[in-house]
Amino acid sequence: MKCSVCSSIYTDRVYCNGCQRNMDFSCASISETGYRKLGPERRVGWRCPQCKLASVSPKPAKSTECAPSGAVSIEMVLSEVRDLKGQFSKLSEILEDVKSIKNEIHNLKESFEFTSAKLESLESTVSDVENQVAKIRHSELNLSEDVALLKRDNTNREQWSRSNNLEIKGVPLKTNENLFNIIENISKIVGYTFPKTQINYVARVPTYGSKEKSIIVSFINRYIKEEFISASRAHKHISATEIGFIEDRFIYVNDHLVPELKKLLTKTKELAKNKDYRYVWVKYGKIHVRKNDKSPVQIISKELDLNKLL
Repeated sequence: MKCSVCSSIYTDRVYCNGCQRNMDFSCASISETGYRKLGPERRVGWRCPQCKLASVSPKPAKSTECAPSGAVSIEMVLSEVRDLKGQFSKLSEILEDVKSIKNEIHNLKESFEFTSAKLESLESTVSDVENQVAKIRHSELNLSEDVALLKRDNTNREQWSRSNNLEIKGVPLKTNENLFNIIENISKIVGYTFPKTQINYVARVPTYGSKEKSIIVSFINRYIKEEFISASRAHKHISATEIGFIEDRFIYVNDHLVPELKKLLTKTKELAKNKDYRYVWVKYGKIHVRKNDKSPVQIISKELDLNKLL
């Protein structure tokens, strides 16, 4: 279509409600942006600058022609002012958003600083706790060592109190038995006799984990006890039938060990078997081991000593 003012071809136009002409934006003295912002209702009643001046001034218009292209009009200025106001309005909104973002960043910074302080405090607390735990563990280790030492001392004292005792296992229990006669018969079998007056006391005691009762013999002289044990081991196998019992079972004569040493002896025998040690025996209440006839004798007094068995 052609502009009613300059006859130029346009793709979009402005319609004046006053003179009822179609014209391009340049001849209408309004920018396309300003015209679009008027909205549908205001565009319907829009008038060109010539019509607006004619309606305001009582004098007749000297020319019905619109202002030449590029001329500055009030409408153009107003339109540009409106554009600027709109931009300033948006700029104000942006500034408010920026202020809000700055406040949020400030709050986040304060929160981060607070969290960092808390974290540092927590790290300090954890470090203190770790130090305390380390001290407690060290104290616990020392206490454990002290307790172990006290246990060993107690075991040694208790074993020392049994240094004159021996234990006989495998003798069948008999009603109205005479334990002195049983000891005398065993001494004859192994070939080591001694006067009855050398026996301090003799008694049956329960065996842990068994219905059997061992015979405990306490000697007045410890060396007689040691000789009796040596003779019994040299005889190797003592049968109950040899001392008048019908039941055929082996009788064992050993040192009277405290329970802790009995358990240690069992572990020592098991490990010695796995490590090909030929000899494990007890003498003077102490556990002895020897790998072969040429190797040195080692004494096992506590469980840690088992590490020496290579």
